[in-house]
Amino acid sequence: MNLTEQVYKKMRKEILNGELEPGLRLTEIKLAERYQISRTPVREALVRLKNEGLVYFEPGNGLVVSDTSIRDMEELMGIRAVLEEYALDQAFDNVNEADLLQLELFVKQSKYYLGENDVKAIFENNTKFHNYILEKSLNKRLQTILRNLMDPILRFRIATLHYPGNSEGSIERHERLIQALKNKDRNL
Repeated sequence: MNLTEQVYKKMRKEILNGELEPGLRLTEIKLAERYQISRTPVREALVRLKNEGLVYFEPGNGLVVSDTSIRDMEELMGIRAVLEEYALDQAFDNVNEADLLQLELFVKQSKYYLGENDVKAIFENNTKFHNYILEKSLNKRLQTILRNLMDPILRFRIATLHYPGNSEGSIERHERLIQALKNKDRNL
């Protein structure tokens, strides 16, 4: 992995987990100092982040970390729901017994993490569950679209991790999805 790719992944992770906060002004010089590298890989990484919508150009301020409004989230979550339903429909014919066991393991792990009050682990496990079903859709374009859509959603979900009931509801939905896959019941 080259230096540009490394700094891109580092900055992307820091934006998504909130270390680089929305509204923060980003300069090549400060970022190069922060990561102890030259400005060129930073500049190239910023171009990629801008293309993904994680940063934007603000006249007079330069590049700024994007924020996501409630309206943005509502729109993105609606699109995500439709696309995930389509992915699930495509996955129905590709899921075997081993896949069902893996999905059940994700749910079992989430329940354990819930008992430990480890919200971050539940979140990571939830993401694995959804990615697993997405992979079983065998639709590469859909996978790419959904993964790109998840970046701004991910920031919002991280910010709301500790809301009461979020984790329990997610686990219950996953259990219903597994049951539907077992029964080949597309009418969830």
